[in-house]
Order: sequence, then structure tokens, then C-alpha cells
Amino acid sequence: MTQQVPTGQNTTVPPGLGFKATILWLYYRDMEAVQKFYKEKLGLDLTVDQGWAKIYQTSPSGYIGPVDETRGMHSYTEEKAVTVSFFTDDLDGWFSYVKESGAFELRHTEISVDSEGRFHAFVGYDPEGYYLEFDTFLIHELNEQLLELLKK
Repeated sequence: MTQQVPTGQNTTVPPGLGFKATILWLYYRDMEAVQKFYKEKLGLDLTVDQGWAKIYQTSPSGYIGPVDETRGMHSYTEEKAVTVSFFTDDLDGWFSYVKESGAFELRHTEISVDSEGRFHAFVGYDPEGYYLEFDTFLIHELNEQLLELLKK
């Protein structure tokens, strides 16, 4: 059964249509290294193995799909125009884990604190340079709807 757009959101999607999940496809040269990274460093289990494309579940309806750039629809590129964001309730725990274990390179040595009190975050890099952003959104009027959606 296809999921509907969450209650309270306006949409022009025809009745009965919607989406069950999303997959963020990322293109890599070294699939073995990236699979090891997602399993050993982020603790994700391989959900689906399509040979040259893999799928890892990150939340109830969110997935990351590393793709072998020699077989996918797109080619590998040195310059990354994607940030993969992980919303978490334990930002300090993740930051400590990454910093102490060296799980991946961090962009900064401290957690960033938004001056307007909306979020805390840190950024690192996966093995081929994609930005990995870990976020905790705080109680703030601009976050009300997002925080409500994250409860589900």
C-alpha cells in the first residue's frame, strides 16, 4: 500500500498516489571500501544486494544506495554536490564515537551550534568524499513541523 503525504501537508499529488520510501543513490569507484564503511563504521546492515548497487536502510523509510559508477546511470565525480544528513537524538554520542574511533574524517573538531537555536550538527566525509551531516533539531518555532514529523 502506498503511503499518503503526511496529514497537514498540502500537495498536488493525485489521491491514492504517494511514495513508500526514498533511496539516495550515491556513485562510488571502490564499492568494497564503501560497503565496509557503511557496515563497520556506521553499523548499517545490507538490506538489498543488487550486485552493482547495494541498499542500506537508515530509517523506517529512508535508504542509502551505493552504486558502482561503472554500471550506474551516472558517473563518479570528484566534486560532490550531495550532503547525506542523518537526523539523530544522540548527536553527542555519534560525535564522540566518530572522534574517538576515527570512523571517518571530521570537517571540524567541534559540534556546530546554530546561533538561532535551531540545531546542532557536525559534518564528516565518507571514503569517497560525500558530506555526512549528523543533526539534532531543537525546539524552535521554525522546527515545529519537522519535529512533529520526526516523532512518527
